[in-house]
Amino acid sequence: MIRPLTLLAMLLVAGPAAAQADLFGVVADAESAGPIVGAAVVLTDSAGTVRGRGAGTEGQFVFRGLLSGRYVLRVTALGYAPLVDTLALADGERRDLAVSLTPRTAALGAVEVEAIEGAAVREPGLTRLRPADLAALPTLDPGGDLASGILAQPGVSTLGDRGGQLSVRGGTPTQNLVLVDGIPLFQPFHLLGGYSALPAGVVRSADVYAGGWPARFGGRIASVVDVTGRTGHKRRVGGAVTASPVLLGAEVELPIVPGDMSFLGSVRQSVVEQSGEALGIALPYRFSDAYGKLHARLDATSTLQGTVLFADDEGDLGINGNRITTRTEAAGGQFFSISSAFAAAIDVSAYWSRFTTTFDPIGAPFREASAETFGGRFGYVYYVGPHTVRTGIQASSYLFQYSFQPNAETGQNTSEGSIFVDADLDLGAGVRLEPGLRVQTFPAQARTTSVEPRLLMSWATGPSLFRAAAGVYRQEIVGLQDQRDVGDVFTAWTTTQTAFPVPTAVHRLVGWEGGFGPVRLGVEGYAKALSGQTILLDGRLLSTNGNARGVEVTAALRRPGLRLDARYGAQSLTYRDAERTYRPPFHRPHRLSVDGRVERGPFALAAAFQLTSGRPISEVAGAYLDLTEAIARGIPIEAASGPGVVLFAPEPYGGRTPPYARLDVSAEWAVRIPGARAVVQAAVLNATDRANVFYYDALRAEPVNQLPLLPTLGLRVEVE
Repeated sequence: MIRPLTLLAMLLVAGPAAAQADLFGVVADAESAGPIVGAAVVLTDSAGTVRGRGAGTEGQFVFRGLLSGRYVLRVTALGYAPLVDTLALADGERRDLAVSLTPRTAALGAVEVEAIEGAAVREPGLTRLRPADLAALPTLDPGGDLASGILAQPGVSTLGDRGGQLSVRGGTPTQNLVLVDGIPLFQPFHLLGGYSALPAGVVRSADVYAGGWPARFGGRIASVVDVTGRTGHKRRVGGAVTASPVLLGAEVELPIVPGDMSFLGSVRQSVVEQSGEALGIALPYRFSDAYGKLHARLDATSTLQGTVLFADDEGDLGINGNRITTRTEAAGGQFFSISSAFAAAIDVSAYWSRFTTTFDPIGAPFREASAETFGGRFGYVYYVGPHTVRTGIQASSYLFQYSFQPNAETGQNTSEGSIFVDADLDLGAGVRLEPGLRVQTFPAQARTTSVEPRLLMSWATGPSLFRAAAGVYRQEIVGLQDQRDVGDVFTAWTTTQTAFPVPTAVHRLVGWEGGFGPVRLGVEGYAKALSGQTILLDGRLLSTNGNARGVEVTAALRRPGLRLDARYGAQSLTYRDAERTYRPPFHRPHRLSVDGRVERGPFALAAAFQLTSGRPISEVAGAYLDLTEAIARGIPIEAASGPGVVLFAPEPYGGRTPPYARLDVSAEWAVRIPGARAVVQAAVLNATDRANVFYYDALRAEPVNQLPLLPTLGLRVEVE
C-alpha cells in the first residue's frame, strides 16, 4: 500500500505521458459571464468510461492524462440549461475550453431551486452559505444580510443584538479570520446585531469554517469566513433599491466592456436611529457601508478583479451614553488563470485593509486605536488525475496604534510570512485524504517559526459522508478587549507580548452527514485545546488556557415551496489563568435555532426562533459616584455629581443572565412590474417582545435589555 506522504511526493513530481491530452476549462454564466461554482462537468469516452469533476471556486475544471479520441462533454448546474457537446482530442494536445451555460427561462424561487438540488445541510467543520440560504431567513429589511446566515449556525455565539461581537466554538471575537474577495477584515460586522459590511445581494458564497480548515488559511485560531462577492452582469444593466425603517440601500451592476468587463456596487445608510425616535424606541445606532467590484475576463480561462469596501459605525450600546465609533476600509485585487500554458491554476492577489475605532466613556479617558495591513499571496494549484495539490506563499505587514490615555499613543510595526501546501488525494471507494502543512514566521518579533500540520479525511458511501479533521493553529497578532465589561467593545490590535506564549489552538473534530429522502441530517463533535490566549480582564493582560468541547446537530427539509432548518449546539467552555478558572462571557451551554420559509405563488412567509442559555456575567459588588472633583471645588455634596464607578466582584463571570429567546417573522409579496420585480415585506423582530437582558446598569440599578419588539415595512425593487 502506498503511504499518503509517498503519494503526495509522487504527485508533485509526476506528469502526464507525452501522448496523452489535457483539458483545462472554466464554466461561466452565458449572460453575466460570472463563474458557476459547483457545476458538474462529465466526460464520456467512446468506450463508455465516465469521468466527472465539480467546477471550483472560479468555475474551473481540469482533466489530465486523457487518451486521444472523441468525448461527449456534459455540463449541468442548478438554474441553467444543460450543455452537451462533443470533443475530439489529439495525442499530446492541451486545450483551453470556455463553457457557457444559459440560465433557464422558468422563474424558480430560491426555495424551489434548492429543493431540486437536494443540497446537503453542511459538511462537518464547514458550512457553505449561498444566496438561497440568506434569502430564506427573516430580516429587518427585504435586502437581507450576510450576518443573518452566520448567526444561525449552532457553533456561533454572540453577546446579543448589539456590539457586533461573534464567538465561534469558544474563541474570542478577534480570533475569527474574515476574508472578502481575499481581503482580510479586522471588523466585518456592524454594531447593530444582524448586520455585516455586506448586504446579501452582493454575496456569491460564504464558506464558514468552524474548525479543521486546510493549511491555505492561517493567522487565526477560532474560525475562517471566506466570502466571495458576485460579479456584475457583463451584458445588461441591473440593480436594486431597498427602503425600510432600518436602512436605505441601492445596488447596481453594469457592463463596462460588454461581455468582458463589469462593475457591481452597493451602498447602504441606516435610518434606524430616526425610526426609533418616531416609534418611541431608543435605537442609538448609525451605520453605513459600500462595496464595489470590477471584474474582467481576460481570455477563456483567465480573470482579473478589484474590490473596495467601506463600513462606518457610531453607536451607544445603552450604557450611560458611552459612544463608540468604528471604521473599516479595504481594497484588493486578484488575478486567476487556469490554462494549458501553465498546466495548472495560478492565483495571485494583493490587499490593503485598515480599521479605526474610538471609545468615549463617561468618566473615563477617551480611547482610540487603529490596525492596518497590506500584503499579497501567490498560489499554485497542480492537477494530476483525480488529485489536487495546492501550494502558495503569503506576506503581510502590520501597523498598530492605540491610546488608552490622552497623549500616550503606542505604535507597533510587524511583518508576517507564510508558506503552505495542501493536497486533496482521491484514494478511491469514496475515500479522500487532505494532508496539509503551514509554516509561519514573524521576523520582527524574533519568534520561533510556527509549524502547523493539518489533516482532513472523508469517506462518502451512498447518501452518507463521514469526515474527521485535526490540526494546529496559531495567531501571533491579537485584538484586546475588556472581557469583563460587555458594554466596552473597544478593540486594540497588537502583537503578542514577548513574555507570553503565542496563542495556539489544537482542533479535533469528527462528524457524519446523511440524507433520508428530502431530509438531511448532520452531527459533529469537536474539541479544542486552547493555550496562550492573551486576554484583557479588568485592565490586566493575562495569558489564558482553555478547553472547548461540544456537539452540534443539524436537520434540513427541502421540498418545492418549503424549507425548514433546525440546529442545536451543546458546548462546554472553560478558561484558566494563573489565578482562577472561569466561564468566559460567550459561553452558551445550549443553543437551539429553528427557521423556515414557505412560498406559494407570489407570497412567502418566514420565521426564525432562537433559544439560548444565558451567558456568564461579572456580578456587581457596588457602585458609587466619584465626587472628588466636586469636593475639591467646594460644591455642596447634596448638589454635586460625578462620574460613575462600578465595582465588580473579585471572581469574574460568577453570575449568569436569564435564557435568551427571540422570534422573528416576515411576510413577503412579490409582484412583477415592467422591467422589474418588486418585493413588499412586513417583518417583526422579537415578535413576543421578550425582555432579553444585555447588561445590568449598576448605577441606575436597572437592566439594559436587548432590542425590543420592532415592526418594519420595507420595499425592494430589482431591475431585471
